[in-house]
Amino acid sequence: MSTAPQPRTPTFQERREERAILIAVLLDLSLAVPYGTAALIIGSLSMLSDLLRGVLLLVVAIVSWQTLRNLHRGRVAAYEYGIGKLERGIGLMVGVLLIFAAGFIAYQAVTRGGGEPQTDFWAWVAIVMVVYNFIVNAGPIIPLWQANRAGGSMIVQAQLRAHIAKAVASFPVVVCVIIDSLAHDPVVARTADSIGGLVGAAFMTFVGVSMVRASLPDLLDRALSEPVQLKVNRTLAAFFHEYDALLGIRTRRSGNIAHVEITVGFDPTRSMADVSDVLARMEKHMETEIPDVDAVLIARAHGADSGIAPRAGAFTA
Repeated sequence: MSTAPQPRTPTFQERREERAILIAVLLDLSLAVPYGTAALIIGSLSMLSDLLRGVLLLVVAIVSWQTLRNLHRGRVAAYEYGIGKLERGIGLMVGVLLIFAAGFIAYQAVTRGGGEPQTDFWAWVAIVMVVYNFIVNAGPIIPLWQANRAGGSMIVQAQLRAHIAKAVASFPVVVCVIIDSLAHDPVVARTADSIGGLVGAAFMTFVGVSMVRASLPDLLDRALSEPVQLKVNRTLAAFFHEYDALLGIRTRRSGNIAHVEITVGFDPTRSMADVSDVLARMEKHMETEIPDVDAVLIARAHGADSGIAPRAGAFTA
C-alpha cells in the first residue's frame, strides 16, 4: 500500500519554471481586452484569428501553470496515476475549439472578405496592437528557454514551443495588418486582411490537429510505443533467470508518465527477502531505461501445477 507524500516546498529551479510561465500568462492577459476590442471594432480577420488562437492557448497556459504549482508542492498525491488525463482532456477540448475557430475565420475570409480601419486613429491602433502582440508572444521565449535549459519539465518545454510557434505565426499577421491599415486602395486592404486571416486559420488548424492527436492516445489508454515496450523487455530479459514466470504486462501513458505493471511468478519456496530484492533491482533497472516511468511489480506464487504457460514465450510485445 502506497503512502501519500507530504506537501513540499518548491526548489529555486521549480520556482523559476513557475515564474517563466506566469510572466507569459500575465503578458497575454494584459493584451486580451485591448486587442480584442480593436479586432472587433475594426473587423480585421487577421487580428480576430490571432485573438481566438491566443485566448484558447492562454487557457492551456493557465492550466499548465496551476498544474506545475500543484506538482511542485505535492498536491496531487490523491491521484496515484497523476493528472495527465485532465491535462490531455483540456488539450483535446482546446484543440477542437481551435479547429472550429479556424473554420469560422476561413469561412469569413472567403465569403465576406477582410475588414479595414475606418479612420487613421484605428489604423494606428491596429498597428500598435499587432506589434505589441508579437512582442508579447516573443518576450517570454527568453525566460522559458532559460528555465528549460536548466532542466525544465515537459510543461515548460511545451510552453516554450508554443510561444515560439505563436511568435512565428504572429509575424505574417503584423505584415498583413500594416498593409491593411496603410493601403489607400480598399481592395488591397481587404485582400491583405483576408490573406492574414487565412494564414491565421491555417496555423490554428495545425495547432488544433496536433493537440487532438497528442491527447487522444492518452485519453484512450493506448499502450506504450514500441521503443518504450522494447526497453521494458530489456529489463525482463536482464532478469530472465531470477524469476520463474512472467504472468502479465500492462502498460499505458498518462501525460508524460509511462505506467508499467508487471506480474511475475516466483517459486513458493523462495524467501520474501529474495523476491523483494529481485523486484527492487528490476524496478531500478527499468527506471534507468525509462526515466519517466511509474513501475509496479507484482509477485505471485508460481507452481508447476498452476496451469500457467511456461516463460519461454514471455517476451512477446
